Amino acid sequence: MIKVENVVKIYNKGKKNEFQALNGVSMTVNDGEMVAIVGRSGAGKSTLLHIIGAIDGYDSGSCSIDGVELKGLSESRLAKIRNEKVGVVMQDFALIEDYTVAENVGLVLKFAHISGNEYREKVESALERTGIKELGNKEVSRLSGGQKQRCAIARAIVNDPSFILADEPTGALDSATGREIMELFKTLNSCGHTVVIITHDSDVANMCGRKIVMADGRIGT
Repeated sequence: MIKVENVVKIYNKGKKNEFQALNGVSMTVNDGEMVAIVGRSGAGKSTLLHIIGAIDGYDSGSCSIDGVELKGLSESRLAKIRNEKVGVVMQDFALIEDYTVAENVGLVLKFAHISGNEYREKVESALERTGIKELGNKEVSRLSGGQKQRCAIARAIVNDPSFILADEPTGALDSATGREIMELFKTLNSCGHTVVIITHDSDVANMCGRKIVMADGRIGT
């Protein structure tokens, strides 16, 4: 479970360009849900995603993953949570272009100090689950946009995280490919992964089980 209570996030605190990105945000995502967080650009969606993904901190309030409060944890503990609990998928894929698909997917496992047979088995399983097993030895620079996003998703699930967090995962794709990627997320959700998707696309949001609407750093009613 992801639980957020009265979270406030302020950028450039104490400076002339101080900006409050989140203003008392509270929400809960239960295990097994597929949730869309929707809103216009600047609503605070990506900021919230970075906080629940243990990527960024916050000024006040509470954010916990499976009962563990994130505020105050050491960077090494946060890294462990990110590696074991959370898989993140970005709109721009965030892949290393001159690495192969398999090498990109396996990067997470290197941080987890997994090697040998277990490494190969996990990479092959992630590639198969995302429908790109035959592309393992292909350089990322030679992939289509849809194939790159499948590679990014494979990397996100390779360590079998509890939660998959995706920031505008269809934003750089055509509508047909975007639907294919959303069907893949639905399949992963049916297999037990909790999925949280940041989007401004109503079609994407409608494919999720629940919508959380954000505006001006707050959760809407």
